[in-house]
Amino acid sequence: MWAKLVASLTGQTVEAVLEYKAAKRQAKTDIKLEKLRGKAAWEAAKTRRASESEGRDADWESQSIANSGWKDELVLIVLTIPMVMVFIPGLEVYVAKGFEHLAKTPDWYRWLIMMIYAATFGIRIWRRKV
Repeated sequence: MWAKLVASLTGQTVEAVLEYKAAKRQAKTDIKLEKLRGKAAWEAAKTRRASESEGRDADWESQSIANSGWKDELVLIVLTIPMVMVFIPGLEVYVAKGFEHLAKTPDWYRWLIMMIYAATFGIRIWRRKV
């Protein structure tokens, strides 16, 4: 009885308010759904980028192995010479002097040499994930 009385006094207002509330609830649900879809798309893109990156790394390493030649052996020999020399009496002085002179070279030169050796052996520090 009270509902009929209120409806007759307010006319269409109650229906309009109820429709507004329903539309508002639907809009909030749609917004939440779009946020979830956006998060899912973001995660899918992130996974795809990681997968593609790993594939490029594997390709790079395969090409590095296929293209490795005498330079890898040369680098290994050059790096091994001082280590062998320190065990030969009388030659350790030359190794120490050599490293003293190397310490006097500019930082950029030492970094360049380290990067070249690292690249030769396939060590890619810049691609490491922390």
